[in-house]
Amino acid sequence: MIDLKDYSKKYSQQYKKKFSFERVLIKSRRERVLTSVKKHTHKNILEIGCGLDPIFQFCEDYDHYTVVEPSSSFAEHAQKLAQGKDGITILSGYLEDVYGSLAGKPEFDFIIMSGILHEVSDPNRLLHAINEVCQVETVVHINVPNVRSFHRLLAYEMGLIRSLFEKSEMEKKFQRNTRFDKETLFKIVEKNGFRVISFGTYFIKPFKNSQIEKIVEKNIVDISFLEGLEKLIKYMPEMGSEMYVDVKKK
Repeated sequence: MIDLKDYSKKYSQQYKKKFSFERVLIKSRRERVLTSVKKHTHKNILEIGCGLDPIFQFCEDYDHYTVVEPSSSFAEHAQKLAQGKDGITILSGYLEDVYGSLAGKPEFDFIIMSGILHEVSDPNRLLHAINEVCQVETVVHINVPNVRSFHRLLAYEMGLIRSLFEKSEMEKKFQRNTRFDKETLFKIVEKNGFRVISFGTYFIKPFKNSQIEKIVEKNIVDISFLEGLEKLIKYMPEMGSEMYVDVKKK
């Protein structure tokens, strides 16, 4: 089980840095989520694990929006952000424990699980809970880090890691439990009763986060470097640092 206090503290520290590359990735991740949201029906949305930036801040055209957030401090923060907005419900807890309480709620058109599946101790249990609250036409958006990203492939060829599935410093810091490539991500969602309707990766990353932060802070590169990295994905479509699937029930 994840130590939520430790996780919440370390996650929040990223927002206090003068420059945090993780925040750059959060923005890119959110843009990918919103692209999928806009592509599908999304009158009733469920977001699982909202962190400090729940997506309802950036998406207005919904009737009802439910957040299930395991960190009590993040849930309280989401509650404050939701003040004055109609149709938002914030639940504090793990979806695996509280999904039964969602019975009788509006049927979800779209479910967001951004940056969560690789962090939980039992991803199969979480996917089962999601399946339980899905309807036939519900679209679920899932994104996770990609072990076959450019920077991990480079680290492997340089002899810095012995396996693409070796735990990184970031994964140890944030108590991340599972690593995925395209094949293993497809397998786990299919095993839990879903079919993939779209897949992609995003943001080419040449180095680990701390190295990118150093070269930006020392003015070795400017913001155009980061913009260029994001656009490189069209040349290396499966080597992005993160990947996503949109899925529906089988």
